[in-house]
Amino acid sequence: MKIFYFVLFLFLGVTSFSQSVINNYKYVIIPKKFDEFKKENQYKTSTMVKFYLTQQGINTVYDDALPLELENDGCLALFADLDDQSNMFTTKVAIIFNDCKGEEQYRTQVGSSRIKQYDDAYREAIVGACESFGNYQYEYSKLEDESPVVLNFKNDVQELPPPPEPPKSISQESEEESEPLPPQRDKEEVNLMPMPEEKTEAVTLEDAIADEGAEDKIFLGTLYAQKTETGYQLVDTTPSIQFYLQESSLPNVFMAERKGQKGLLFLKDDIWIFEYYQGEDRIQEELQLKF
Repeated sequence: MKIFYFVLFLFLGVTSFSQSVINNYKYVIIPKKFDEFKKENQYKTSTMVKFYLTQQGINTVYDDALPLELENDGCLALFADLDDQSNMFTTKVAIIFNDCKGEEQYRTQVGSSRIKQYDDAYREAIVGACESFGNYQYEYSKLEDESPVVLNFKNDVQELPPPPEPPKSISQESEEESEPLPPQRDKEEVNLMPMPEEKTEAVTLEDAIADEGAEDKIFLGTLYAQKTETGYQLVDTTPSIQFYLQESSLPNVFMAERKGQKGLLFLKDDIWIFEYYQGEDRIQEELQLKF
């Protein structure tokens, strides 16, 4: 009985580990030809691995169809590979996940099949390997690096006004020499008054977007287009890349992506418009671009 619980504990630990590792990556890249095989998509292995990983909710892409952000930063993805341990009687495979440095991050259990027909045998073996995931559903959870805000009061002390002098006696006070101090009650009431600077301005389109990271979507000034292999990238004056554009079959119409948010960029009445969906709402933003 102790052995049974020990094995169950190890199984649950492996499943939990797969979640914590794969969730740290935005994509899993599937090669069109695994190193173990001579032909592209031999025995439909690439198709089946992509299909069953997608069933887990994982963002899978083929190695010849990478999104623009992945072309610029390959470390956003894990690279899938097959460890083929088959012999003349049994088909055996495990799925390996390597990072951009070639270091193994996770390996599934070995799935096996005794079916003689290769396409069916590899399908059954890949399904068996994917049983390692159990009920796991992928959810990208990589946290962006955020620099802590540091408040420096080092020089503030030097700018403080000197402490008030002790109050003078009644005989020493005169209306011409000094003004009476306001009563403490008035001082407290002033401190409790709302500051004018805290009043909010008129709500703009971006202010109405209530999703996480909405502040990053507000751009001031002109964005400049830089040519890429499949379209353009739009940068600000920092310079920092704000949009990735892919050309379409229509003139002045691009498939656009901004920080994971996808939509269309098109020219209408000499105005560039970025259109996308926020939940069930269709949003349009006007952009100032220079190509």
